[in-house]
Amino acid sequence: MNILLTSAGRRVSLLRAFQDVAHPRGMKVFVAEMDPLAPTVHLADRAFRVPHVTAPDYIPELLSIVETQAISLIVPTIDTELPVLANHASAFHARGARPLISSAEFVRICGDKWRTYQSFLEAGVAVPASWLPPDFTTDMPDALFLKPRDGSASAHTYPCTLADLNQRLLMVPNPIVQEHLKGEEITIDALLDFQGNPVHYVPRTRIRTLGGESIQGVTLPEPDLDAWLEVVLATSGELGARGPITLQCFRTARGPVLTEINPRFGGGFPLARAAGGDYPSWLLAHLAGEEFDLSLGHYRRGLYMTRAYCETFTEDLPWSR
Repeated sequence: MNILLTSAGRRVSLLRAFQDVAHPRGMKVFVAEMDPLAPTVHLADRAFRVPHVTAPDYIPELLSIVETQAISLIVPTIDTELPVLANHASAFHARGARPLISSAEFVRICGDKWRTYQSFLEAGVAVPASWLPPDFTTDMPDALFLKPRDGSASAHTYPCTLADLNQRLLMVPNPIVQEHLKGEEITIDALLDFQGNPVHYVPRTRIRTLGGESIQGVTLPEPDLDAWLEVVLATSGELGARGPITLQCFRTARGPVLTEINPRFGGGFPLARAAGGDYPSWLLAHLAGEEFDLSLGHYRRGLYMTRAYCETFTEDLPWSR
């Protein structure tokens, strides 16, 4: 049985992490991509050309790869494919492949910052006060933050004041207005098993980002986050989270405040893995029905990550552009 990374792009570290644990089991790691110059295309055990994730023949192409290449695990890597895979999860299960994806409902919650706010507020988890235009209230704070309800990679995000809110709203598609949180922003890589039970987490700070992705970071000694994280992860599991998720929060004067969740491997996951979160290994063990120890709160503190460019050269493209 083999593994398929979809829309793998530049996620070379994630590809190699799965190869490290798959090859000793006699498994191969393939990628499905559009771009023949995507780095993972040239480093995977094999690459398959697929159409755009929104194309009507995207799912049929993936199903064909699953059937012909004995795929047992499908690992998505970008936000836009999450609802597509989640909505077709049963078709993959019927062919013996498990998409590493949360429930369709949890994907919808995480893809809409208003639904994230509502769902976790109802569960008793602290979230930033939020409003949708034009339903504003008279008690809104002066310091606000605007972002798209369905945005990613920090695009179209702006701090603003109450006085210039209406003008700033014109700059944000499908906007949500939230209180501007003050405090340290923290990212948490986490893993839940296929039943939604929390397995592991690694909190880190993003020292430097590029295009919304962490290129420098450090794991944190955060004993004051442990109890909060266990509640958030348990709540996520109850709402349908499965597999890897990436959380964002601010540590404020009133305690940790959850801002968003991405139900997939985050770009900074290599740091979590180096700190002891070998999620690919645990996922393959879980897939095989093997036992592994729950490791909540156990990771290497104070571990730094920095990234550099690395080139691959070829004269042969697997398919024409």
